[in-house]
Amino acid sequence: MKKYAVILNPAAGRGKVKNQEGIIFDLLKKEIGDFDIFRTEFPGHGQDISRKICSDYSVIVAIGGDGTMHETVNGMIGGTAALAAVPAGSGNDFIKMLNLPRDLKDIIHVIQEDKRKKIDIGKVGEIYFPNGLGIGFDAWVVRESQKIKKLRGFSIYLYAVLKTVFSYPNSSIIFSADGVTEMKDIFLIAVGNGRAMGGGFFLTPDALIDDGKFDVCIIHALSKREVFLNLPKAITGAHVTMPQVKMIRTDKLEIRSEEGIAVHADGELLGMNLKNLDISIMPQALEVVCRP
Repeated sequence: MKKYAVILNPAAGRGKVKNQEGIIFDLLKKEIGDFDIFRTEFPGHGQDISRKICSDYSVIVAIGGDGTMHETVNGMIGGTAALAAVPAGSGNDFIKMLNLPRDLKDIIHVIQEDKRKKIDIGKVGEIYFPNGLGIGFDAWVVRESQKIKKLRGFSIYLYAVLKTVFSYPNSSIIFSADGVTEMKDIFLIAVGNGRAMGGGFFLTPDALIDDGKFDVCIIHALSKREVFLNLPKAITGAHVTMPQVKMIRTDKLEIRSEEGIAVHADGELLGMNLKNLDISIMPQALEVVCRP
């Protein structure tokens, strides 16, 4: 008999989850029966909870946005439970890879059907990321988006992008992958296990979550004029044909920065001045409930 735990972030979606949790719980009760509820109360709490229960339940249902998924996954690695996701955040980039329907009732029906597959998980240092790592401009945008309180959804990230353009400096790094080391002046690097970051920017549009490889988007240094001219291309994935863009596929890379560089994982800011990044992929490290 399957045993379900629900990790719910009441603050996800700028408080949307808290207002809808009664509806969500009623639908879950109807589809899967009994379950235990764990509410997150502070940043990092989802990881603490999932680490403690990751081998006590058959399925952990995470309800929230990319931050909630990030925390839950970081606690689940090494456990036996499968992850099921109910997207309810501002970005919801990770769940784009699970082929979930849009309607809440249909999503919960997918959980009830319990179709599963194993997916890859990225790792930087001791931190896991199911969706993607953003280096440079992308991480500055995350910092700016955290200051925005009134907007919702994709509008948060678009506003943060436009505001960040005027203050962001390109960065110099040393980049190593597949036996090649190069010095680069970059606008950003997106290390994608999933296809999208930043609430809907398809920076790595051909990424697959179960192929044992990252898709890496390297955008070389851009002028502010080039950013404004080409920003719409990143929303659709058309930026990959730009001469300033290099796409590679690899399972391991290293990035060094003497002055330090900004980094986020799944929209969670790791730091603004990190100097050494060792990034690798863990093939088929997590079982997820998805729609085939």
